[in-house]
Amino acid sequence: MSAAKPAPRALDPIGRRNLGTLAYEKLRKALTTGELRPGERLNGRDLAMRLGTSLTPVREALLQLTAEGALEMQAGRYFTVPMLTRAAYLELRELRMAMEGMGAERAAERITQSGLNRLAQVHEKLMQAKAKEDFTAALRWNEEFHLLLAGAAGMPRLLKLVEGLWSQSGPFLNYLFDSAGATVPDPHPHVLVLKALRERDGVAAATAIRRDILEGGAKLLPHLAEQPDEAQGAVGRSRP
Repeated sequence: MSAAKPAPRALDPIGRRNLGTLAYEKLRKALTTGELRPGERLNGRDLAMRLGTSLTPVREALLQLTAEGALEMQAGRYFTVPMLTRAAYLELRELRMAMEGMGAERAAERITQSGLNRLAQVHEKLMQAKAKEDFTAALRWNEEFHLLLAGAAGMPRLLKLVEGLWSQSGPFLNYLFDSAGATVPDPHPHVLVLKALRERDGVAAATAIRRDILEGGAKLLPHLAEQPDEAQGAVGRSRP
């Protein structure tokens, strides 16, 4: 007899204004922080109930995320979180290294002291979460560090691109903290990023964040299918 499926965690409810935009932001955040897992089938009515809104804005958000490549529509009837192939992940990783590296280099020129302080605080919360093995919180703080850094570049279009890349790769971040646990490099690349930002060294900041993306994702590779047909099979196996 299979174990009972755990009840889905409630998403934060949203208000009545700009419901489509808010639903999109909530669902994108759930993707980027790994709350929604690869192969998961998404039910619009269930999501609407969890978000405290109607079906229409949720469906609009699902369609937008599908257009961005963060979700897939199956037979025109329901949505799933894609299973990522190794080739697709490596492409996303290369794009993230390019975009986030560019953002870090520009951020070294533009970031304010308050921005630096906020980044340092977020990194400290990330380390505390890892020490407590609170990996859900760790994923959220890690995502916030990267998006804050990209935002500090003062390039809104670049930030939008980075957010889109995180939406596509975020569901796999759960595998960073599998049964092997979390490893913390010494020094952590985030520390090197912060040092470079304080010194206004854009090249060093870009190098450090690229290293973080490269080394941090190394544990993901064993979980990724080699070919698209393998990924499709994994989607089928993941459904209840």
